[in-house]
Amino acid sequence: MESIDLDQKFPTRLDAFRRLHRHTLDHREQFWAAQAKRLQWQTAFSCVVKEDFSKPQASWFYDGHINATQNALHRIIEQGKGETPALVFYQKSGNVATLTFNELEDKVLTLAAAFKNSGLAPGDCIALNLPSCPEFIISALAAAYLGITYLPMGCHLPPSIVAEDILASKAKLVIMTAGNAYEQKKDHVLKIQALLKDQPILISNEPLEGVPTFEAYMAQADRSGLEPATPRGDHPLFKVYENRLAGKPVGSVFPTGGFVVQAHASFDDIFNKPLDQDKPEMIINTMDMSKAPTQAYALWGPLTNGTAIILIDEDIQLNTIEKILNEQPNPALLCRPNLISSLREQLGQGQLNTNKRFPVIACCGNALPPRLVKYADGILVNGPERVVNLWVQSKSGTALLNSYPTPELNRPGAIGFGALGVEPLIMSDFGEPCKTNISGNLVFDRSWPAMATATTGTAEHFKKTYFSKFPGCFFTYDGVRSDKDGFFWFMGRLDDSIKVKGQSMGASLIEGVLTSHSLVDEAAIISGQDSSGEEIVAFVVPSKAIQDEQTCIDQIKKYIADKIGHFAVPEKIIITDQLPRTPTGKLFRSVLRRIASGEETLE
Repeated sequence: MESIDLDQKFPTRLDAFRRLHRHTLDHREQFWAAQAKRLQWQTAFSCVVKEDFSKPQASWFYDGHINATQNALHRIIEQGKGETPALVFYQKSGNVATLTFNELEDKVLTLAAAFKNSGLAPGDCIALNLPSCPEFIISALAAAYLGITYLPMGCHLPPSIVAEDILASKAKLVIMTAGNAYEQKKDHVLKIQALLKDQPILISNEPLEGVPTFEAYMAQADRSGLEPATPRGDHPLFKVYENRLAGKPVGSVFPTGGFVVQAHASFDDIFNKPLDQDKPEMIINTMDMSKAPTQAYALWGPLTNGTAIILIDEDIQLNTIEKILNEQPNPALLCRPNLISSLREQLGQGQLNTNKRFPVIACCGNALPPRLVKYADGILVNGPERVVNLWVQSKSGTALLNSYPTPELNRPGAIGFGALGVEPLIMSDFGEPCKTNISGNLVFDRSWPAMATATTGTAEHFKKTYFSKFPGCFFTYDGVRSDKDGFFWFMGRLDDSIKVKGQSMGASLIEGVLTSHSLVDEAAIISGQDSSGEEIVAFVVPSKAIQDEQTCIDQIKKYIADKIGHFAVPEKIIITDQLPRTPTGKLFRSVLRRIASGEETLE
């Protein structure tokens, strides 16, 4: 069998890349074993993968034991990078705080000792209701060092959902900030504290009467006798709740070994290997820490590759981007497409106030449209190929399709190729492979290392949702096509899921909340388009005549914010006497989309 040399030069030509990709599929276990051996294992794995998608079950790096934090810190320090930056934090005050790998390791071990001193042990869970801040990174690394699973939680969520998810996870400790990061609600912690009752809570940054601080908790740590845990490869590293099933949290659990191996490999393949020079030394994270792709590309991926993470304690403004480019050595950027739109609006016809450009911009959440790639070329990057797309879903963990920052391996608007060692398939509704440029269902008939499993009590829902339409295959609910060169193109969602500002949610979820309001008889949610990407548009049939339409709309918006969160509030709410339906009573969503875009009127 031909060996796989992972240190060889990454192919930049399309034909050479496709041969390499095919080789990693034909020798999949050998490829992933080689990737795994780039990291440090406490106990070697006896088997690369055991999988049966008919059940569905998958276990990667069987019998192996690995500590994620040792690979992200100790291993990098042993390579001589202890005094290089690991974490840089741009604060609202204008101050910039930097931690080297040595300094970050010191804080992580101190917090790990505090966790241990307070009785936390391997197999326990902690909840992190934190924005992008050093406390999040330190807490996640400290938890993983002890084999404690962590639950990243979005700061956009209302207290009721935060409390529900914490209780569902059986978290034994909650770490939060004083205010909701997006809405600046100072009573956020107190409301959650009231809902959780006796649950231990730590608060970072601003002190709050009656709630212990993160800093005081760490100050009491005793590091004597502290030892790293030896988690199995399938031990839960972290879990994420994405939606609700009959009012109960439904989420994903990501395995330590598989996630760290694939995050390390994927980050290296996208940001490092394709570039002969101009490789990024840092990556700016502008995305919510509660998402799996952020864990992959703004925590475990960069740190295990010795790349520093830059966090920003505010809404991303043009002057902050310029300051970072001027002050930091060659930072890449991880963002959603709407950030590119926002920077374009802030710049107008101007240029950045610096000659420096990003070596790579990686976008996920939605495929970056060609018009934004064209804008970024010359303004934010030197060459359109330096803007890459990452296709990541809630269960995938890392990008399973992506483009690369080289001319032949990138096309504006395309979501790229299957990741090395991963084979995407396009199937018709009848289970037949689709021909070139024919749109179909994106599926995977084999597992991948970072693949999530279901949270407790939702295994049947997981199986029914992702494995019932195409038995033996993982169904993504995305429609795609593949061109003659093998590039994948996103054609649209095949369910009611909409994605706005990086948040995925079911239209039916918002519709259900809307119709529970006393003023609403019927409701329909669609995703529209604004200048920065997707937006939520709601059509509402009132239950009775309304006198003041704007007052009604304001009440509905507040209701959604309280029940789901501010992020789910529609940008537009259109009041109508009836919803357009087919003769069989099915909702005409295509008509609603044309109405929302102004192509048709309600009449």
